[in-house]
Amino acid sequence: MRGLRRCTQYAALVAATAVWAGASASTAAVNVLANPGFEVPDASGGDVFMTAGNSSWNGFNAAFATTGTKRTGNQSGKTFGAPGGMFQDFNTTPGTEWVGTVYGENFSPDPMTGTQAGFMNIEWHTGTAAAPGGQISFDSVLVVSSTSPTDQWIQGTIDKFAPPGATVARIVLLSGPFNGAGNGGGATFFDDATFDPVVPEPATLGVTAGVVALETMRRRRK
Repeated sequence: MRGLRRCTQYAALVAATAVWAGASASTAAVNVLANPGFEVPDASGGDVFMTAGNSSWNGFNAAFATTGTKRTGNQSGKTFGAPGGMFQDFNTTPGTEWVGTVYGENFSPDPMTGTQAGFMNIEWHTGTAAAPGGQISFDSVLVVSSTSPTDQWIQGTIDKFAPPGATVARIVLLSGPFNGAGNGGGATFFDDATFDPVVPEPATLGVTAGVVALETMRRRRK
């Protein structure tokens, strides 16, 4: 009877583990970005250049908080130039999976032209988030371009693993020409960004640990 009970318990845990393992939602997403909707600084009096001090975003060349358009809230982020954009840095370890998402818009009052487009990049650096070192490599995804429908928010997603040697993951939202020659114009508008290090759900870990413990007990009683 005891053997049957242990087998039944073991089978139940294995079945539960299989359900969790087969679920694509077996990851816990925690958006680590500060100010993901670009609600600060207050741009009600006009566009404001974003810095780490006033917005948590490190702007370069052309990166502004604006009320000109928004997907949610009161504001969005506006970038333009060849290139212009903003970034945030986070500590990581090699092999960690990072998922970024953002909505981009080709806004009709300031549309992109020619080869101008909006991108989301992940740059991999050495050092720490507080003091990033040299860039190892980067990954990029196109979010919107001059050929995208105007006045529609389009979501872009990037999903990459930190390469060997990477200790900093930098998410970058930027505008720039496809060919780098600067023969594009207009602005890219961004809103509702996320950046998540993918980790197992606690429930999944708990079920797996239970299976391992029960299997250990079973072997000891043989």
